[in-house]
Amino acid sequence: MTKICHKSFASGKANRELNPLRAGGYKLTESYGTWRRRYDALNVIESALEDKIEIPADYELGGWTGADWPTELERLPEDLAEDIGYRILPGALSLCDYAKATPETATLAAIAERKASDIVNTCERYRPSITRPTKRYNATLNRISSARYLVIQVLMMIEDSFAMANVPLSLR
Repeated sequence: MTKICHKSFASGKANRELNPLRAGGYKLTESYGTWRRRYDALNVIESALEDKIEIPADYELGGWTGADWPTELERLPEDLAEDIGYRILPGALSLCDYAKATPETATLAAIAERKASDIVNTCERYRPSITRPTKRYNATLNRISSARYLVIQVLMMIEDSFAMANVPLSLR
């Protein structure tokens, strides 16, 4: 069985190695904003489906449009896994550098790597159900719910990284 999300994660990590991050949380802040917008978009899509409201093709949905959200939803697990490798995990590790290297930050870095691996595994598990195109109302809502769960996991990882590295609110 091909592990597409694992390949996307590895690709993101390989791309990041070409452009290492400086210490600090700027990429983590950037990715938090991106995935928060995706989460909000998933909520809007779900509400529109529940209320039987047609989403206009040119309607802005947090980086997606009304026309492309079904395709983007199918790619979400892979995109999320790639972003974990490219911005989120390297951002969390750079926060450990920002917080000064200590035995505690080394532990925090190991926790971040473990959490990233867990999320990529979850992406892999959820990918078949999210990527399967559906025409039934309940099945589509289940796909959106699964995607939202994945996004929540990433948002929590980012928030935990900021908290563990003791980054002041002004820098987030």
